[in-house]
Amino acid sequence: MMIIDMIKKVIRVFRVVWIKSPAQVDVRYTPMHHPARYRGQHTIDYESCIGCDACNKICPVHAITMKELPLKKQNIVPEVNLSVCIFCGLCEDVCPTKPSKSILLSGGRYDMLSGGWHEDQEDFWVNVDIPQSYIESRLEEEEATRVKKELAAKKRKAIAKAKAMGTDVSKPTFDGTPDFSGGAK
Repeated sequence: MMIIDMIKKVIRVFRVVWIKSPAQVDVRYTPMHHPARYRGQHTIDYESCIGCDACNKICPVHAITMKELPLKKQNIVPEVNLSVCIFCGLCEDVCPTKPSKSILLSGGRYDMLSGGWHEDQEDFWVNVDIPQSYIESRLEEEEATRVKKELAAKKRKAIAKAKAMGTDVSKPTFDGTPDFSGGAK
């Protein structure tokens, strides 16, 4: 009986030494629970965003602002102020991009909602950092499509002019390449 009591006391001492009690855990920076309605932090995919401004228009608390881009198409992307956001998820629901949404509520930390330890309000913004290389490549694509449209318009104009003059446009016109066929037809 005495040996069993000694073993129980040794186990109790080991338990105290090796296992921390709840009073020893620093809970200042960890949330005690996650509420059932917590949906997470916004993630914004600027490549799939079409710049429709639907998320900004549907936000009930005006937590979303649109950042301007130097592009002709998709010239705006959303940025979210988390200190104002109520995490309703309407922005994600209204996003028309498929197969995946451009603005998602997923992940993140609960402390950003519960006050946390942020000193600066700027920590509460989900900013979209678009690399300059992406913007440059998009500008090059836009320029290439503009040039292609101009060439197609010039070609249509030349065909219309040739038809108006009465020339046969079904024959290929001289494009500057030499003819090595020997002149035989």
